[in-house]
Amino acid sequence: MDIVLLKTFLAVVAAGSFSAAAEIMCCVQSNITARVRRLEAHLGQPVFERGKGGAHLTVFGELLRTHAQDLIDRFEMSERVLLDAAGRSAPLRLGAMETTTAGRLPPILNALRQECPTAPISLRTGPTGELLSLLWERKIDAAFVAGPVDENRFRSKAAFHERLVLVRPAQSAQAPNDYAGSLLAFRTGCSYRATAEEWLRSQGKSDTDVIEMGTLDGILGCVEAGMGFAVVPERTVSAHNGAALDAMPLPEPYSDSTTHLTWRNDHVPTVAHKSLCALIERHLAEHPA
Repeated sequence: MDIVLLKTFLAVVAAGSFSAAAEIMCCVQSNITARVRRLEAHLGQPVFERGKGGAHLTVFGELLRTHAQDLIDRFEMSERVLLDAAGRSAPLRLGAMETTTAGRLPPILNALRQECPTAPISLRTGPTGELLSLLWERKIDAAFVAGPVDENRFRSKAAFHERLVLVRPAQSAQAPNDYAGSLLAFRTGCSYRATAEEWLRSQGKSDTDVIEMGTLDGILGCVEAGMGFAVVPERTVSAHNGAALDAMPLPEPYSDSTTHLTWRNDHVPTVAHKSLCALIERHLAEHPA
């Protein structure tokens, strides 16, 4: 069975229409239509009912959906094994928190590129909750996330130890309870935001307004401008270009956070993945907590 036809089928399922699937797959709608017809001809059954409301699965289409992703996953796993055997060139799709990407990954990814020059490496950023979902859906191979993970679904290894700090404009007083304005944070699913909100509840400030932002630079820039405060790893503050920030460690037990490299229990690590694990072990040995 043609794997492209299965991917096209799942794109239509996810998008709800042939036209939307064409945008996802970066092709014209006629290509989507032709592929679905080829799939239906191969299987001898219609998989979609077309109408003004979009494309809806037939009973047979529902059955196909339960098997299509598994077939694609098996194909891609076999492809990775063969590419590795052919010359360490299997791709590695990584995910990472924005703060980890900015403050920790550049030297490690550079070293990984030197060790595995033929392996395509990609990186997606997002909050911990979103990255774990992407892992479970097999859209990425491994991710740098905060905190422990569900051992029934994931394997992990400690990668970086972080100290979380309360960041305020530099002109703020040094009193521990002197933080005014909104909490500037990433969207729901960010472990640092969850820690900040838990700490605020312990201080009787559970009603603190939260302003969601998409980048670390945006958060720290708005703190500098006096819009509020943030909770981030200390390392990211020292690496920030701006100088008008004051950072104070959160009290225990909120200040300590460990970033883990995580992957599915049933994922077969490639050479690039194993090299990344070795680089992390080397980093921890050289920079103990």
